Order: sequence, then C-alpha cells, then structure tokens
Amino acid sequence: MKTFFTSDTHYFHKNILSFEDRPYQTAEEMTQDMIAKWNQQVSDDDLIYHLGDLCLGGLQQTIEVLEQLNGKIVLIKGNHDHSKYYKKIVKLGLLWDYHEVGIEIKYEKHQMWLTHYPFEIGLRPRKWSIHGHIHNMESTYDNQINVGVDSPHFKHKPFAELITIEELYEVMTERLPSIEDRYLAQKENR
Repeated sequence: MKTFFTSDTHYFHKNILSFEDRPYQTAEEMTQDMIAKWNQQVSDDDLIYHLGDLCLGGLQQTIEVLEQLNGKIVLIKGNHDHSKYYKKIVKLGLLWDYHEVGIEIKYEKHQMWLTHYPFEIGLRPRKWSIHGHIHNMESTYDNQINVGVDSPHFKHKPFAELITIEELYEVMTERLPSIEDRYLAQKENR
C-alpha cells in the first residue's frame, strides 16, 4: 500500500483554468486528464489524503468523479466542498473516510495535521501543517507544506501528479534543520 496527498483538484471548475493557468482548454478535458493521471499512480489498495476542494460540479458530477478514482480516499472538507453532498457520498461508500475539519497522522516520528487551510502551529520541530487552499502560493511558514495540485513547491512534478508520503517526508527532512536551529535559539532567548 502506498500513501499519497493532494488538494484543490477542482474537478469540473471552468474558472480554475484561468485562475491558476492550468494546461487545459476545458474543464471537462482537465477533469478527465487529472482522473487518468490519478489512476496511473494509484491502485485500489493505496491511501489518498485529499485535503479539500475535490470537485466544483454538482452532486452527480462529484459522484461520477469518485466512481472513477482508484484508491481509498480520505477527504478533508475544503471551502468549496458541500457537507450535504458528502454526507450522501459517504453513505454511497465512495470515500474511505471524511472529515469536516482535519486529522492528525504520524510518519517516521513526524506529526502532521492534515487540513484544507494552512494551520499555524508555531515553531515546533517535527510538527507539520499539511494543507491545500492557497493554490500557487507558497506557505507562510517552513512547517506548513502546500500539497495542492497548483503548489509551487511541487512544480517539478508533472501537473496533477499526486505527492507520495516519501516525497513529503523528503521536504520535511530538508526543512527540519532550519526549524530545529531556530527553535533552539528561541528557547535559549527565553
């Protein structure tokens, strides 16, 4: 089983094409290509944390997208996700799990809070806000990592390719020394 992260797919959202300069002519082309890329990476046994704003179509379009996606999807509600839709979708068994605000997971002695919005946790080593929402903007703090499809931090990857937990861990370990140094300096100055 592999673990992946993504956010802000905005399936069927026409205006996102110009807002984020996505490489598609139509929302339908974007949706189908992103579903195909997802399924090339993900098997049915894999776990995907989707950190919100999955689909901006109606309930039926959202169901159609989820019926096509491989893997066990854990959705954290985004600002464009409608709770009333997802209560119905959960009953249909199209999500592995659904959370209105966020969840906490651990990996290799690192603690991660998965939310749609960036979460300010202060200068704490091995503690991370994994989020979406801000699209092509960098996160404000080093311990916030934007995993959205438009994230500037993962532009080296093909557009819409999901982020593996190993890739996320690599970013965390790259940033950790700086965070630890500043944390220790802060403690000494108290």
